[in-house]
Amino acid sequence: MKFSRWAATTTTLASACRLTGAQATAASGRGAREDTVQPNSSRSWTRRVAAATMALGFVGAPLFAAAPATAATTGSLLYSTDNGATWSSNPTVPPGATVLVRAWYNNSDPVEHTGAQVSTTLPPGFTLAPNSTMVCLNPTTPAGSEATPTLTEADGRTSSLICNTDTGQSGAINEAAVWTGSTLTISPTAGLFGQPVGATSGVMEFGKKRYFNMNNCDRQLSANGPQLMTSITSPSLGPYVAGSNVSNSADTAPTCPAAPGWPINLQGTQALDLLGRRYINMNNCDRQLFANGPQLTTSITSPSLGPYTAGTNTKNTIDTAPTCPAAPGWPVNISGTQPLDMLGNRYLNLNNCVRQIAGTGNGPQLTTTITSPSLGPYTAGTNTKNSIDTAPSCPAAPGWPVNISGTQAFDTLDTARGAGFVQFAMIAPACLAAQTATVTGTGFTAPPSTSCLTIAPTP
Repeated sequence: MKFSRWAATTTTLASACRLTGAQATAASGRGAREDTVQPNSSRSWTRRVAAATMALGFVGAPLFAAAPATAATTGSLLYSTDNGATWSSNPTVPPGATVLVRAWYNNSDPVEHTGAQVSTTLPPGFTLAPNSTMVCLNPTTPAGSEATPTLTEADGRTSSLICNTDTGQSGAINEAAVWTGSTLTISPTAGLFGQPVGATSGVMEFGKKRYFNMNNCDRQLSANGPQLMTSITSPSLGPYVAGSNVSNSADTAPTCPAAPGWPINLQGTQALDLLGRRYINMNNCDRQLFANGPQLTTSITSPSLGPYTAGTNTKNTIDTAPTCPAAPGWPVNISGTQPLDMLGNRYLNLNNCVRQIAGTGNGPQLTTTITSPSLGPYTAGTNTKNSIDTAPSCPAAPGWPVNISGTQAFDTLDTARGAGFVQFAMIAPACLAAQTATVTGTGFTAPPSTSCLTIAPTP
């Protein structure tokens, strides 16, 4: 990186990154102020952190047993003197200048870490620019490329950057809570995923794929006859499957394979964005043509479904009621919503429970994918957790025995997408090191002369 040089006296900031934790400290044998630093080259070296150096620290423990907490968790500290246009670990700063600081983290572990903190102390003489602290996810930026962060997804259209002040996030950081004098201690997800804006420790989420692409495939035996809707692929569903998936790109069309004797009636897909969003609020909207007649269940919103949609969404708050818009001629029979908590949970175990009214071979079919009190006994054991379900949970519903059922575990993990940063602005002192000289004698006193000293970086 090239930076302009000023004629005025300047100071140079150096940066170091420290990963701390019980296992790492015990293994290293280093002193508390001595850190291993990875510069831009591949050569690593050890140095003692000087008083004016900013140190980035992480503390955390995995949510469940895995590799050591710091096995693949890294950090780096970068500065910008040109309002974020370029970033450097060793910039030259003029007196009184405003410097942006980014404390990066990158969780490449397959687990979230709890009790995580980002901490740093302003160099002597520097002051915090008020209301400048922010917390962001930037998952497409791998470790080592933080100076040139990636701002878009692979498709070149969707942004990969989301911060605490963005729509749907928690809002401005409470600086009174996270700053104590010149020391910052903050959760790496403060203000994100619905977390408090004054959190001083919290979750460091693992990397996740961007989208859950949920498909709805509705097949119909005959005109105005029984309908069968599925959203997953499972051997127990036979040919009546749907191509729902998790991916870093949004699907634009559903995958609904042919099923002999049950042609597709209508189909659709919805790309549910998981970036920085804690809950999938899954809706089930079951509509019925007439009493004990054909039923049509949908779980998504898609133009190709016409008016037969459901208000499934992702956000940081829980929906308390489903959204099932009116569909002429097909009034809502039963409906419900289930909030699925994705924070710290790797798998979405999506169930499909298809029940058929008793004694009506090829009679009305009722599909559900969620658990909700408003669905009565017609529920499905969809859940989020860190293990894979091998069988669906479709409780008994009197008069409506299960016809077919299945479960699919959607693995959201992407260890290459665990990056984020804490940013703030600090103001450089007018003079880092000042010295004054006076000239006096009998009958006179010359005006004092004051100069500033530049402290050069260590080679």
